Amino acid sequence: MGRVFDFAKRRIAGYIVFWILVLLVLGLFYGNDRPAQAGALFVLGFAFIGSLLYTRRLKRKQRARREAREAAQRMQPAQAIQPPQRGPSPPPTQATKQLPGR
Repeated sequence: MGRVFDFAKRRIAGYIVFWILVLLVLGLFYGNDRPAQAGALFVLGFAFIGSLLYTRRLKRKQRARREAREAAQRMQPAQAIQPPQRGPSPPPTQATKQLPGR
């Protein structure tokens, strides 16, 4: 689409940063306690999946707004080309001119 930092690239970069931070936090706080690491990893993995679902929902809404905006922009030039609507023309009147002398 031509955007340098589009939505997908930001999302991928965010995932990478998220999991690096998760591994650092697990290493710092839970050191050699494997069950605690497993529990924390499960909770963080569950939160990550929730964030994926929420991001997909936001992306769908964003796509719907963009499509509606593009459809409205496509309709504007079409409306500008059409001539203005006129009301119904008045009924034709009959000429009742009489010639003089008849």
